Amino acid sequence: MFAYIKGTLEEVHPQKVVLEVDGIGYEIMVPESILPKLPETGSQIKLYTYFNVREDIQELYGFYNREEKSIFEQLITVSGIGPKVSMAILSVLTPAQLALAIVTDDVKTLCNAPGVGKKTAQRMVLELKEKINHEELIGQGDPDSGDSTMGRQNEVVEALVALGYQPQEARQAFNAIENKEQDVSTMIRLSLKMLDRR
Repeated sequence: MFAYIKGTLEEVHPQKVVLEVDGIGYEIMVPESILPKLPETGSQIKLYTYFNVREDIQELYGFYNREEKSIFEQLITVSGIGPKVSMAILSVLTPAQLALAIVTDDVKTLCNAPGVGKKTAQRMVLELKEKINHEELIGQGDPDSGDSTMGRQNEVVEALVALGYQPQEARQAFNAIENKEQDVSTMIRLSLKMLDRR
């Protein structure tokens, strides 16, 4: 119903903000990771929103960019994961980190999010692995570089850096892969295995 809301940032709380638009204050639930990105109160801001309607509640959820909103909408399709758990996940993992953890079966990383146990994490991998967009995994890279070895290396290194590895060790792990014609997600998994052995 609401694609986004643009207005004046009136209030900031740990898990929600209030935007004023034409004299109406919209209370919007947000992931905690968004708080450092917000401008000062009184400033104009645009949040991409998801309107959650149930019999007993109507809630607005807000996101800093389309990637956050997109992966939120995918998360809530997983059985057992509702909007609140999805927001908790996005409070500790960026969309790129979350997408990478899903395609590489990294249950341990997914379990770092509040409210996510091993079974829930495994369900996320099972139900979302084939739905994760290439762009969500690697971010906005050079669209013309994907078929070359250098393009693949950049994508793998960028994904590993998003998980906290140093660029140099990420490149070393990629260089140790014998067959560099494999798809990017496979090479990310292989690189992670090599890094874990160190």
